[in-house]
Amino acid sequence: MFKEAYISILSNKLRSFLTIFGVVIGVCAVVLMVATGQTVQLEIDKQLEGIGGNMMLVVPASKDRGGIHSGRGGTPTMTMQDMEALKQVKNVVNVAPLVNSSYQVVANGNNWPTSVMGTNPDYLAINSYEIDKGSMFTDRDVYSGSPYAVVGKTIVDKLFPYGEDPLGKDVRIKGIPFQIIGILKEKGANSRGDDQDDLILLPVKAFKSRLTTNSFPDRVAILFISFDNVKNMKIVERRIQTLLEIRHNIPVNSDDDFEIINLTEMVQKISMIGLILTILLASVASISLFVGSIGIMNMMLTSVTERTKEIGIRKAIGAPNKSILFQFLLESILISAIGSFTGMILGISLAKIAGAIFNKTVPISILTVFVSIFAAVFVGIASGIIPAIKATKLNPIDALRYE
Repeated sequence: MFKEAYISILSNKLRSFLTIFGVVIGVCAVVLMVATGQTVQLEIDKQLEGIGGNMMLVVPASKDRGGIHSGRGGTPTMTMQDMEALKQVKNVVNVAPLVNSSYQVVANGNNWPTSVMGTNPDYLAINSYEIDKGSMFTDRDVYSGSPYAVVGKTIVDKLFPYGEDPLGKDVRIKGIPFQIIGILKEKGANSRGDDQDDLILLPVKAFKSRLTTNSFPDRVAILFISFDNVKNMKIVERRIQTLLEIRHNIPVNSDDDFEIINLTEMVQKISMIGLILTILLASVASISLFVGSIGIMNMMLTSVTERTKEIGIRKAIGAPNKSILFQFLLESILISAIGSFTGMILGISLAKIAGAIFNKTVPISILTVFVSIFAAVFVGIASGIIPAIKATKLNPIDALRYE
């Protein structure tokens, strides 16, 4: 029966080719659109990796005064003691303080404007930084205010452009020397295009005592908090809020002097963009696949009409209806399978070529293969069922008289 279906398809090569070509275009479009959506999803995920893992920020609360919204910022409300207390919260993994400002830094006869941050060793793990050479300053250095610095790759390139080893050398900030003890691994730009390697990390106490007026010596602008599992996100947030309200003596039903920003929740929402885009693009591309199925149906209806006498002879010699039904369904599925497989190969090839041109990684998942197999079976059956039923309902006597 498979051989008969193959011979039937070849009996009208041009018509079969055009019908198969319609399916090829449809499946190719779906594969390309799914690959495009997955590529966007991959790029979003790559950019969000720079934010780190499961993370929250604690910042000063925004305030409304006289009908004017001041926004976040202002007087810092978090302290180093808050940081130590938060480290004891269940499911919390790392807590890092942050105070930062921009300075013109000088070393090796060169100068460069950069972001200088006061923090602790936990900052590296929370924000996915790693040490490439040297070492990170310790918690003891943080509390003693040791004049140490850990620098990014951009700082090394700008201040030591001729390959000198910066380890052990001083970098001057506001004329104050800080010894370089570590170099961070290169991260590149983030989703906003900001250079993540253009920074200098200092022990937070050294930053506040040596570079600022020290109005609030024990307070920090931001606390970065990472926790163990996204499943614990909400409960960790509640624990942090409760602890800080107790420590800050916040009365019941009063506004907090801090605000918790759940970056993990924000990242999850942004990540959904890629999935929604994939579904949307695949839905749009499926229209062309629907047009291809109409082409198969039209071809099979024409085939039934042209083979009316053949159907009548088969019925006259005792061929059952299910045999005739299966024959035409098999032809329809075979046409769809050839078109779907060809479309899948063409779509994957074009996606990879586009990825090479734009220097992007194009993921080809099992979803692409599944879509192609599903399209071959579904389109074949859906397009062939009406012509096949029409063939089984032909009266054998009328069919034998058909000219």
